[in-house]
Amino acid sequence: VRHLEPLLVLVVEQFDEVLECLAVEQVTGAGLEQRSRLVLFVRLRDGAALTDALANAICARIRRGLTPHHVPRLVLAVPDLPRTLNGKLSEVAVREAVHGRPVRNADALANPGALAHVRDHPALRA
Repeated sequence: VRHLEPLLVLVVEQFDEVLECLAVEQVTGAGLEQRSRLVLFVRLRDGAALTDALANAICARIRRGLTPHHVPRLVLAVPDLPRTLNGKLSEVAVREAVHGRPVRNADALANPGALAHVRDHPALRA
């Protein structure tokens, strides 16, 4: 996924409803029980909602534009995504938050409160 992240962003951000997005892999379990899934976080425009129809359309466009392997298992709306002080989205911070681990460089984030939107999303625990 990492090599196609810029392409994934280009595909997803073609939707008028999506302001920005970030995808990370979530790994759960251990040993033979270890599972992995791609989680796509989207920040939507004011007034837009992540409906099943929009999530399905996003996944269909990713499947057509990239490969079926890059279709996320979860598409989750969040009100904000963590970004560095220079404005870049922080994939590392999101990855750590998804796994419930402390974010070591939280003081280097312009909006550390956005970590809670990721870390506490109920769909990540399902």
